[in-house]
Amino acid sequence: SCRDLLRDAAAAGAAVGAFNVYNVEGAIAVKRAVVAAGRPAIVQLHPASLDFGGAALLAACAAVADDCFRESGVPMLVALDHAADDVAIDLALASGVDHVMADGAELSLEDNERWTRGVVERAAAAGATVEAELGKLAGEEDGLAVDLRDAKMTDPAVVAKFLAATGVEALAVTVGNVHGRYAKSPPDLDWARLDAVRGEAGGVPLVLHGASGLPEDYLRRARAAGVAKFNVNTEVRAA
Repeated sequence: SCRDLLRDAAAAGAAVGAFNVYNVEGAIAVKRAVVAAGRPAIVQLHPASLDFGGAALLAACAAVADDCFRESGVPMLVALDHAADDVAIDLALASGVDHVMADGAELSLEDNERWTRGVVERAAAAGATVEAELGKLAGEEDGLAVDLRDAKMTDPAVVAKFLAATGVEALAVTVGNVHGRYAKSPPDLDWARLDAVRGEAGGVPLVLHGASGLPEDYLRRARAAGVAKFNVNTEVRAA
């Protein structure tokens, strides 16, 4: 399961790459990388992709993931990324995805907790895990645009309560990471905030969106701070 994959990675000080794709060819490319490297990975679909591919695209990606495991014995999971719409989430769960990112960033903290808890309950019934986000990332990705002034860092003070209220299996953090390309290289990540979030997370694996363009020493430092999943989109689209 994705829960075991992320927790095992976190316990080992490692991380899993999660790569956004837009068609079955993208899933096949990730599968080839998994087979070649002998390392697990996650294929992610944005809800916008489901507007065109729907359940057929989800099924095709799942078939590629199944082929990957049969061929190599290495897991490749399928996830729905940045889903704020119950229709997309329920379609993905009905199609057998392994993981859903429930994006309640536009909601108040209380409404985010309530809505995310409902997603967790539906996902558990379908055998899937849920990732949520505290804070709001700046940048633009797949039609999601957030100006820098509207971005919001993850508040360590609310992490423990949010995790207890929702039961999510992974938490995406906002610590200066952005969607899209970084204006400054290397970017200024708030490492102290990341450490504080980890201290409040109680062992729940952390997720860093916007991993494209981060230098290797940043990735190593993030892994040491409890990040067990790196989301990569911009570099995939630019390949």
